Amino acid sequence: MVHLLFLMKRKPGLTRQECQRHWRGIHAPLAQRIPGVRRYVQSHVFTPRGEEPPYDGVAEIWVDDERAATAVFQTREYLEGAYPDEPNFVDIKQVVRLRTADHVVLAGAPIGKDERLVKRISFLRRKPGMSAEEFSRYWRDVHGPLASQLPGLRRYVQCHALPSTYAHGDPPFDGAAQLWFADLAAMQEALESKAYVEEVRPDGAKFVAPTGLVTLIAEENRVVWPG
Repeated sequence: MVHLLFLMKRKPGLTRQECQRHWRGIHAPLAQRIPGVRRYVQSHVFTPRGEEPPYDGVAEIWVDDERAATAVFQTREYLEGAYPDEPNFVDIKQVVRLRTADHVVLAGAPIGKDERLVKRISFLRRKPGMSAEEFSRYWRDVHGPLASQLPGLRRYVQCHALPSTYAHGDPPFDGAAQLWFADLAAMQEALESKAYVEEVRPDGAKFVAPTGLVTLIAEENRVVWPG
C-alpha cells in the first residue's frame, strides 16, 4: 500500500483555527467521496506553547499502489469536489508532497476511529553523502529498534519515500517518522527519558541531516478509517 503525505500551510488571511475548521468540516466530506482511498487522515498540527508551527497540517491518504496514487486525483469526485475546495483553506504553492511506504516498527493496540491520541511527526532528510538506500536501511534496522523502546510509546511507523520518487531528483524529504502517545505528558516523558536522551537522539545525528528535520505535534481526524 502507498501512503501519500501532504504537508500544508494555511491560506494567507486565515487563522490556523479557521483553516483547520474548514478542513475538518467542509473538505473532509468532499475527500471522503473519492473512490480508491483506503484510508484518509487529517493530522491537525498544534503547539503546546502557542508558537507558530512551520506547517498547519498533514493530509494522509493510503491507496493500493502507485498507479492508484495517480488515479485518485483523476477521478470526477476529486476534480469536481475536493480539488476546487483546496485553495479555500490551503496555500497551494507551499504544499509539500511525499509518496511513501509504511514500515510498522511498533504496531501497538488497534486505534479506534475516534480515539484521542497525540502524534509526533518528524520529516527527515538524510545526511549529505549518504545514499537513499543507506538512509532507509539504517533508519529501519538500527534506529527503529532503538526508538521503539521509548516509554509510553503507543505506536511507531516509519514512512519511507518510495524509490520512484528519486527518479527526477531528491524529494523534499526521505521519509517521515510517526509516533503516537496517550497524551502530551506521555510524549514529554518519553522525550526526557534516558532511552531518548542517551540513545535515540544521538543516533539520529548518524543518518539525519542537521538541518533536515521538521517535527510537528498533531491530533488526528480519522476521516476514512476501516475498522
